Amino acid sequence: MTHQYQERREVPGKASGPGAVAVGSNHGIISTGDAATIDNRTLHLPAEALRAPAEVPAPPGLNNLPAPRSAVFVGRDEDLARLGAAMDGGGAATVVHGLCGMGKSTLALHYAHRHRDRYNPVWWVPAETPDGITLALASLAAHLDPYASLTASASAEGAAWATTWLQSHEGWLLVLDNAEAPDELAPVIGPLTTGQHLITSRRATGWHHLARPLGLRTLDPDASTDLLMRIIGEPGGPGGPGGPDDGAALEELAAELGHLPLALTQAAAYIQHTAITPASYLARLRRHPARMFAASATDNHERTVARVWQLTLQAIAARDPLAVDILRTFAWLGPDDVPRELAEALVDDDPIAVDEALALLHAYSMITLTPRTFTVHRLVQAVARTPDPADPHRAEEIIEEARRRAIVLLGAALPEDPLFNVAGRPRWRALLPHIEALADHVPPARDDEETAAIWLLTSAFLQSEVQLDRAVDFAERSMTASQRLHGPDAPRTLASRSVLASAYRAAGDLARAITLHERNRDDCERVFGAAHEETLMARANLAYAHGLAGDVHLATELHSRNLADCERLLGPDDKLTLVSRNNLASAYREAGDLDRAISLHEQSTADYARVFGPGHPETLTARSNLAYTYQLAGDLARAIPLHEAVLTARERALGPTHPHTTLAHELLTNARADAAW
Repeated sequence: MTHQYQERREVPGKASGPGAVAVGSNHGIISTGDAATIDNRTLHLPAEALRAPAEVPAPPGLNNLPAPRSAVFVGRDEDLARLGAAMDGGGAATVVHGLCGMGKSTLALHYAHRHRDRYNPVWWVPAETPDGITLALASLAAHLDPYASLTASASAEGAAWATTWLQSHEGWLLVLDNAEAPDELAPVIGPLTTGQHLITSRRATGWHHLARPLGLRTLDPDASTDLLMRIIGEPGGPGGPGGPDDGAALEELAAELGHLPLALTQAAAYIQHTAITPASYLARLRRHPARMFAASATDNHERTVARVWQLTLQAIAARDPLAVDILRTFAWLGPDDVPRELAEALVDDDPIAVDEALALLHAYSMITLTPRTFTVHRLVQAVARTPDPADPHRAEEIIEEARRRAIVLLGAALPEDPLFNVAGRPRWRALLPHIEALADHVPPARDDEETAAIWLLTSAFLQSEVQLDRAVDFAERSMTASQRLHGPDAPRTLASRSVLASAYRAAGDLARAITLHERNRDDCERVFGAAHEETLMARANLAYAHGLAGDVHLATELHSRNLADCERLLGPDDKLTLVSRNNLASAYREAGDLDRAISLHEQSTADYARVFGPGHPETLTARSNLAYTYQLAGDLARAIPLHEAVLTARERALGPTHPHTTLAHELLTNARADAAW
């Protein structure tokens, strides 16, 4: 039976009939049990309209899902299975959390569509604000019982009716999308224990009392490329990539975008809309990052990488400006395993402030925090270091200030003396990815005195690690910057040229090494004088290069003269004196004078062990040189045990795959072969 509303006018100020209420000055809704008065109009309702929420059944298949399930849903089968297992666990709600643009809402929507026959109703609740939650619940009340909506004077009353309905029914699903704060959801979820709650949020923490957390990760590389391909189109098809290099370009583009679903979707839509190649999009992204992060090929300009993160930064900045400073600063370093103490160095004597700022960034999924390090998504970094006049958090002067902070922090964190400071080696290895990231992000034309110093020290460390190609690159960049900033005769320039020559020498380019070493010796003698430590070092390096090039007599003569000068000017235990003595011993060995070579190598080994300690890498090198010289002299009884000791020590200190360990293994193998022969 269809019920018609019967409207009638009442005399103002008069009550009429049983249970009637005078409405002469009433506005809004007055419930009387069998009629409702709305703005001076009395609406008579049928008896069934007055049922309690517990007596109102849900219409079959009731849902308000905001979109159909995505036609392009790739790489999330495992996450969907994890979500299903969590939802089947019973009890607490489940919260899918992750970085903005990770695809949390898409995953929740896909789950809700897949299980529409399991739950009723399935109700999507925009949960950014309490008002949004109230409106969505009031809308649920209206769909469950239009009379309940009709007789409610405000959304709050409708939401209360819906809450009562949910409390008295089972089998429903609420999807609370993009929840901002766990505490705002607690009053909603707390009374509702008869159905299921699925929450999505960029907040990663604070859910332990309310929901089971399920972190969402970026797509894997294959799924990222598949997503791009599905949106752009098939190879050779309309709008699809068809060139022979497009597959590689898609993979490179996916990596550049950090495998973030929103960024991938945004890029693919742009490529399809503008009919450009993936390689062209990548070139535009690198040349005009701010414009491409904001570019949208649809009418939904709110769902771009730039926009969603601008909103997130606004929320973070409102709570703790230091957190945004940290994010901008460390956008210039590597994305993974950033030491927390680097962030602590931003604020003098207030580690608690840094703890709170890092925790806030972690809570908003902008970083992943561990007790010792934190990780930043590479695309978050790219946006954070890209100036954008439309974003107050990315003004050019603010970005520049963050770049300067990153350089100063990194430079101050580097251990001194990368060649001889053994205790500093682990820290060097931990910081090396951040040095390399900084070098990639700062154009060489913008190198300054601080970056030139970082590149110089890094080249020396890389030479000690036998990473020679990178050592050459850093030394060349340091020398170029120093020469531009200070001129060809400045001490920093001469030091950079010396390190560069050593890198060439270690890499086997002896012609270029000798040319630079000769120039450096002459310049040092002219600038510092013949007796200066820098001049002595330049002579030692030149003599060593000549020895490697086969000119053993010249090398022996130069080493002998330099050792005498070092002992006289610097003393017998100075590092340069020890190096000179070891080099002279090696020169005698190459010249075939094994008696003198053995005598000097024995002295050198003893001196290194006394000055640096028996396990120092330079001491091990001296012992290896002595063992090799014993081997050449046919004294295998002393050579083999010494080779064995060096190999054991290097395996323990450097690991089994380090080039110095590999060399020790080869020398021992050769010595044992000589003994067997």
